[in-house]
Amino acid sequence: MYSMVIFAATAIIPVIASAIQRDNPSCFPYGSGKLPGNLQPPRVSHDEWWCPQSMAYGFQGFSYPLENGDCNAWENGYDAMDKDFKQMKRDFGASIVRMYYPVCTQASVFEHALEAAYNNNMAVIFQVWTNFGDGNVWKQSQKAIYDVLNNPKYKAIAPYVVHSAEFGSEPVGDGMDGDNFVNDLGSFRKSLNGHQIPVGISEDWDRPGKMSSSDSKGLGPIGKGVKANSDVAHIHPMPFYHDYKGKVDAAWPYIQKQTQWVVDHVGLPTMISETQWAWGKTDHNPGKADVGPQQYIKYWKTIDNNCEWFRDRKVGWFFHAWRGEDTFDIVKPDGSYAIPNWRPRKC
Repeated sequence: MYSMVIFAATAIIPVIASAIQRDNPSCFPYGSGKLPGNLQPPRVSHDEWWCPQSMAYGFQGFSYPLENGDCNAWENGYDAMDKDFKQMKRDFGASIVRMYYPVCTQASVFEHALEAAYNNNMAVIFQVWTNFGDGNVWKQSQKAIYDVLNNPKYKAIAPYVVHSAEFGSEPVGDGMDGDNFVNDLGSFRKSLNGHQIPVGISEDWDRPGKMSSSDSKGLGPIGKGVKANSDVAHIHPMPFYHDYKGKVDAAWPYIQKQTQWVVDHVGLPTMISETQWAWGKTDHNPGKADVGPQQYIKYWKTIDNNCEWFRDRKVGWFFHAWRGEDTFDIVKPDGSYAIPNWRPRKC
């Protein structure tokens, strides 16, 4: 039995916006809002700064794997992140970077991501590393986030750059934190709401009996607790895994169905934080037959071509992944792009 503690939001969060904001194109990160430099906050209120949910649809940016546990490694440093963030923005029009599996559990990896996002006028999503549910590594990762937010150097600017924070990627699927998971999600939310940062989990809601009810007609027992202790829904509609031998042609209907289910039953500001296809064989799902360059291109261009569908539901999506997830990556080992000459639509 999962115990639940429901915390009320303690601060205004960026995904909740006034009617005034909806008419204000100078907001961040989709409008013309620009950070002033030198890690200083902008001279506008927090709720004037962030763009409203009505603008948060379609392509957002990339999942950014940080899977090297050596905190001093190049990829965990500022220079690497700055280079990649510039490239994402220049070549694809990315607005937000979603940190993914930041296995370094020191504050430095979050500091570098925050600074790189700031200096490229982008937002960033922090993520607690779950270690696939093994042990209490998540507590170290959570502490690293707290340390950044309480550091005088970053405390004032973080609410203007950190779009949201994920209490793990598939923490329910991995069994992170056992029966106390919902309680600790609520505690994490309370802490980050104190910095005006909204919280959710990045998770697959197609888990009958847990996230969804056994008949999938409503929320499951854990799903109810997650909804009550979240500000946002970052979701994983993943046809690559759910239809083991399926074809790429069946992928979009599954994404539509699962996304609509979350919109209808969870009702929080929603983004697809993780969905994927492979341009070649991969150990992520070795039995998957319908993979290859053309399938990969078709998968992502189908999502992109449905920009209006996402706009109607105010749902954003991230490309998973940038580099570090085998043949899911858009950046290939030789540095070229798996989808050449492509830039996601704005609609």
